[in-house]
Amino acid sequence: MHKRIFKRNDGHNLMLFGHNLHKEKNSKELEITQTSIPHLRWNPARQEWVSYSSGRTNRTSFPPKEYCPFCPSGNLNFPTEIPFNSFEIAVFPNRWASFNTHANDTKITNIITKPSKGHCEVVVYSSGHLDTIAEMPIERIILLTETWIDRYKNLIPRDDIAYVMPFENRGVECGVTLHHPHGQIYCYPYIPPVIEKEVSAFQKENFIIAMMQSLEEKYFVYQDNNIIAAVPPFARYAYEIWIMPKQQKAGPWQFNKEEIRSFSTCLQKVVKGYDSFLQKKCPYIMGMHAAPNLQDDTFHFHVEFYPPLRSGDKPKILAGSESMAGVFIMDVLPEESAVILRKHINK
Repeated sequence: MHKRIFKRNDGHNLMLFGHNLHKEKNSKELEITQTSIPHLRWNPARQEWVSYSSGRTNRTSFPPKEYCPFCPSGNLNFPTEIPFNSFEIAVFPNRWASFNTHANDTKITNIITKPSKGHCEVVVYSSGHLDTIAEMPIERIILLTETWIDRYKNLIPRDDIAYVMPFENRGVECGVTLHHPHGQIYCYPYIPPVIEKEVSAFQKENFIIAMMQSLEEKYFVYQDNNIIAAVPPFARYAYEIWIMPKQQKAGPWQFNKEEIRSFSTCLQKVVKGYDSFLQKKCPYIMGMHAAPNLQDDTFHFHVEFYPPLRSGDKPKILAGSESMAGVFIMDVLPEESAVILRKHINK
């Protein structure tokens, strides 16, 4: 993998990852935008932080294809985030970040606040406007996995970052406003509540290893010698899938070359299977759950997919019990959805 670091006109880095060394001269860049200055407020009822970034209301939303800010600008008549004619994978700071290390301190009477430090990046998977993980060649998915590994290794050691989470929202049902294939990386100044619970759970027991035999025999939708994709027996979404290495790994940075290929192949098969099941590009939220530190011998890396579906093409709405009490109510048994998804993923 080759990595080129291009210094943008605003002083931030645009990183280009590829199998081939990128040497192209840049074209015109976007105008410099005001840096996001988010802050955190403490919610005493839920005992959790909420990040506020008012500048996000100005971010690009549902542009026509010919004005896509993630396409190579050299092929268009206007500047974009990537001022080149071509690229394989591009990574750059989010201009409207929810977390951004800065010195400003917002003070509000009777509200506990602090700067919403951290970092947010956009990962553009391809120069092709309609490419997705399902359509890309496997070598591109491997490159994407290696890109995520690079970002983990470079972001986790930062003093202003406590947790790194790459994720992808796909489809308008999941709030996507830019349809060019991309994901994001959120770098939090604290360990998020869900991950904090997982860290505690794994310190007591590696529950993924404990249920592995059951996953391999009953709940799997795809597997090879290194990796397994399965519907968790405790799924909160009807067609939820987890991707898990069969051996404990703190994060993908501990994968060898064979494991990177296994993981990349599994990732693509899951997305293709979802699309086959729905006969369209399936909406989903995908998040990577890795250890907070590069060296961890208890946390078991896994990827969680949440398609917002309850039956076929009918949406799963987080209604009263889910939204107000945090208690999910399910209509479809994991044993049933595993059988359905297994058929589509292993076509």
